[in-house]
Amino acid sequence: MRRIIFAATAALLAHASPLLAQEHGGEESGGLLSLNPGLSVWTLIIFLIVLAVLYRAAYPKILAAVEAREAHVRELTESAERDRAEAAALVEEHRKLVEDTRAQVQKALGEATGTAEARRAEILQQAQRERDEMLARARADVGAERASMLEQVRRDSVDLAIRAAERLVRKNLDGDDNRRLVQDYLAQLGGTPAARA
Repeated sequence: MRRIIFAATAALLAHASPLLAQEHGGEESGGLLSLNPGLSVWTLIIFLIVLAVLYRAAYPKILAAVEAREAHVRELTESAERDRAEAAALVEEHRKLVEDTRAQVQKALGEATGTAEARRAEILQQAQRERDEMLARARADVGAERASMLEQVRRDSVDLAIRAAERLVRKNLDGDDNRRLVQDYLAQLGGTPAARA
């Protein structure tokens, strides 16, 4: 790099010395637009030397830097494209996962509702059975109690009938005979509709 700067400075000094000589030489210049063949030739030579030096020393480095920059930009662009494609794939996967989860939740809710309805029906049936069983037991208990009460009423009525008969007849019959007579009488009464009422 130092050689390039040194060569460019030397070329400028070489180019500047004819100009200085021309100014101090006493010749009149023709103005800004006048064409001086010597100056034009030296300017062209210096330009070609500077161009050759730049072409050999600076341009390869500049081109390498530009190409490296282009490669880096291309790599970043490709990386961004890959990242964008991955992000789109992840978004699609996430959307599918959400849809699958939503479908599973709906399915689970449907199954839970069906299970709850089945359980509700089962509980209602069990309650109905228990109610029917309780009613049957209550009816059986009421029937047994009624039979017991009727039996007790019969016994009491037999005893009352015997006492009443004793007072009427004033004769004490045998207790077993009395009972048998009254039970026969009550049995006869049990067959008639009035006795059942």
